[in-house]
Amino acid sequence: MFHIYQGYGFTDDQAHKVAETLIYTDLHGIQSHGVQRMFMYDHFIQNGKIRVKSRPEIVKETPVSAVVDASFGLGQLNGIYSMEIAIEKAKKSGIGIVTTRHSGHYGIAGYYANMAAEQGLIGMSSCNSRPAMLPTFSMQAFVGTNPIAFAMPANPHNYIFDAATTTVPQGKVEVYRKLGKDLPALWVAKDGQTPVYDHNDTETLNKTRDPEAYVGLTPLGGVTEETGSHKGFGLGVMVEVFTSILSMGNTSVEITPEDLSVGPAQSFIAIDPSIFGDKDAIIEKFSDYLQQIRELPAVPGKTIYVAGDKEALAYDDRKANGIIIDDHTLEEVTDIAKRLGIDYEQYIK
Repeated sequence: MFHIYQGYGFTDDQAHKVAETLIYTDLHGIQSHGVQRMFMYDHFIQNGKIRVKSRPEIVKETPVSAVVDASFGLGQLNGIYSMEIAIEKAKKSGIGIVTTRHSGHYGIAGYYANMAAEQGLIGMSSCNSRPAMLPTFSMQAFVGTNPIAFAMPANPHNYIFDAATTTVPQGKVEVYRKLGKDLPALWVAKDGQTPVYDHNDTETLNKTRDPEAYVGLTPLGGVTEETGSHKGFGLGVMVEVFTSILSMGNTSVEITPEDLSVGPAQSFIAIDPSIFGDKDAIIEKFSDYLQQIRELPAVPGKTIYVAGDKEALAYDDRKANGIIIDDHTLEEVTDIAKRLGIDYEQYIK
């Protein structure tokens, strides 16, 4: 990956950062946002939606906040730049909040939240995206998947919660398509009230890999108020405030893959627990709390995990055994490498 991003014209430092974020994602078992995203980035780099020579810059700043204009650079580079600003402000003033406009897809939000946690801080990050979510009772997608990530230092590993405000991220739907798997019920809806799909509906089953088979992703909670659809929808709007509204960037509904003059907006928050008391004592109390959850009586045959546990297990497994890439994604990446004149075979088992 490092050599591929060098091949596009990114500096060595930039290529290293992008490769690190993508490998980090796959190492932690988040298949939807790692290597499989390289094909989309390649398309955007080629058509100019991602601009290799762009550099993010601060356009408004206070001791605890900043607005960054990313000028349509690669999202991972914008995210690292912006969270580093938030971390620096948190270390000086106790809190740092950065909102970033005109960015690009930045991978998993949890990477940036964990940047703060690795510095002994509480971290949060969120991002809007092109319309994907159906607002409760709407028959038209309007809000993005709009993920929220939260990370905090803890033992034996950091607590990292990272979730879309839709039932699943768009990337997971793409992974299921690549693997030829049917979509679970309640992930998507073919109109504002009918989730795809009824397992007995063979006609719909045959269309679930067709983008035209549904009009949008369901919010967390599905398609009805009785199941909490309005909660996922409300969280998605909240993300919009911290990303596009405060930065005066593009809202989800203004973002399209084809329009080269619009891009997603993001937010980055770092908080120093020391502003509330003894940092070590706070982290110890939180660690004890998480352990109490793990030790609760579990459903027979099941294990209780808190956010970050499964990712830590995945990391240990993949560090020992390597990352598995599906054939479709492998073909995409090797095609990119061939076009850029990069020897890729030495990296593939």
